[in-house]
Amino acid sequence: MVKKLVNTFCLPSSFKAFDLLAGVYGFNAYQSSMVVFDLNTTKRELTHVFPKEVVDANGFAGCFGACPPCQVVGRLEIPEETENHPYFESHELTTPVEETATKRTALGTHWGMAYFKGEDTHTIRDLLERSEGLDFYV
Repeated sequence: MVKKLVNTFCLPSSFKAFDLLAGVYGFNAYQSSMVVFDLNTTKRELTHVFPKEVVDANGFAGCFGACPPCQVVGRLEIPEETENHPYFESHELTTPVEETATKRTALGTHWGMAYFKGEDTHTIRDLLERSEGLDFYV
């Protein structure tokens, strides 16, 4: 089902993946997960709830978790190349209320996600790879 879903190491193991699936396949992954756990669900009902792999997809999606690059962060600043990219959809990046000393508790600890969706898988991949080198917090 996720053949057209691109993610990075930063994708948390949470329902964010469901949001990406909903954007690409146009179905409610939250609802579908509940149907799967119902022991009385028939195969016909499962077939009806889930989209056809790849066939029903309307593009590619990915997300990037932005980590502060330095120990002291003053503000959120979305890089222009990200904000102006046609595949950029939205973000959930936290704006610091004051100058903050960052604390990394684990590899991949991030302050929010930036979401992308588009027609070309290579563009999405390249965009996510380039995002790793950009500073979202300065």
